Amino acid sequence: MSQTPRITCKHCDRTYSELKYRCPYCGAHRSEDGQHVAEASNKTARRVISLLLFAALAIGAVSMAVLGLGDDLASASLSNPPGISQAQGEDTEAGVQADLPPVEPEPEPEPVEIRIQFAGDVLMHSGFGIVDVAWIGQNAYGENMYDFKPYLRDISPFVDGDLAIINMETPVDALGGNQGISTFPLFNVPFEILPALQYAGFNHLISANNHSFDRGWTGLINTVYSFERAGISHTGMSVDEEAFNTPTILDVNGIQVGIIAYTDSANGLEFLIPDYALPWAVRRFRSHVMDDVPAMAADIAALRAAGAEVVIVALHWGAEYVDAPTEMQRQIARALSDAGADVIMGKHSHTVQPLEWHYREDGTRALIIYSLGNFLADQTRLTPPSVADQINSSFGRTQFGMLVSLQIVREPNGEIRLTHADVLPTLCMRDFAGNTLFTANAVSVLPIINGELPAFVVAEDLRLWGRHAYAHVVRVVGEEWIAQNSHVQ
Repeated sequence: MSQTPRITCKHCDRTYSELKYRCPYCGAHRSEDGQHVAEASNKTARRVISLLLFAALAIGAVSMAVLGLGDDLASASLSNPPGISQAQGEDTEAGVQADLPPVEPEPEPEPVEIRIQFAGDVLMHSGFGIVDVAWIGQNAYGENMYDFKPYLRDISPFVDGDLAIINMETPVDALGGNQGISTFPLFNVPFEILPALQYAGFNHLISANNHSFDRGWTGLINTVYSFERAGISHTGMSVDEEAFNTPTILDVNGIQVGIIAYTDSANGLEFLIPDYALPWAVRRFRSHVMDDVPAMAADIAALRAAGAEVVIVALHWGAEYVDAPTEMQRQIARALSDAGADVIMGKHSHTVQPLEWHYREDGTRALIIYSLGNFLADQTRLTPPSVADQINSSFGRTQFGMLVSLQIVREPNGEIRLTHADVLPTLCMRDFAGNTLFTANAVSVLPIINGELPAFVVAEDLRLWGRHAYAHVVRVVGEEWIAQNSHVQ
């Protein structure tokens, strides 16, 4: 077999088959006359240029891709946390919310209920023994000491209101150090009556009454100091104008209770008070005319403006030793109720008087207590000293009293309602041994439940006295007000 003729490239001196028109080694083109055209350098240059252009284009494309990817990554990092798909990222806010604990709805407000109790006069006649037998000795400073708690231990379980108010009829330790303890007509009772009242359950005193000035200006100041020393709040006496103008508003289980107190008499003892202090030592009013009602209504409005939700107006007023108020007292009480008083707390007669609900034009009602009677007192010497004489005497009812309990509800919408009130009749009992008491155990404020004294009272004459006291209170206030079954078992 013959071989294919070969020719030599004129450009690179290499041989190749003459069937080819281009040198496979250097790429030189072979012309028809057999000459090789030296184009390899130009082509190589073109190839180099093409490669450079290609490389430049490739680099540019890669740069653009990288930059584009960076923007996408940046965008993705802002919108989708690592490990979360785009579909998940679109719901990022919902996902975060789903991870939080559920928000509990605000609880609906609930009704708030409080119980306020009212008791009458604390009137300690020392000359009859009620103070004297409470003496227990002297302290290291030579000051006389007393213990009145035995007088109140039997009624104490029944004094359990959120707020329990009583009338402190007389100055307390008016000279300091239990000096100058005295009886009617110018009272000054020992300091220890205050912790005894607290022991019984009372936590607020009314101090505006006809005996407020009995021991003059110094006595009034010392009485207020005694209240502060005992840590019991009060309404009535003021030692300066600032105290007079500062409203009494008590927080009672979240309900703001405002209290204001007036007296219609100071027993003519205004001359014992400096002229500059008379306008604000105690609040005064006249109970035989309506003239002072507008000013009192303004005081009630000021209490409301200061935040009081419930307003109690204490009135020391009227005649002593009578069982009913005057028609003018009724008009004053109802007018003050219309002006915004929710409770009228009457006192001074030393005898119980009626209660009534007064309905206002807006449909709400107020409780009017015309007089609470005596609570802790000994006026039995006004008559011969025996139970029989007490029962048969018109003055015997000064030992009868009542503890009034009032239920108040604040509804979720803020409405205040007086829902219920009842009366627990009481007897301030004493054993009689002539006009003299020999032991503190001979005096006790006793509850009368369903017409009977507690079972530990065994003397039949005393039990008869209790039944007589119960019947009298029922007759005066009405059977519908009487607490048939005590809440204390």
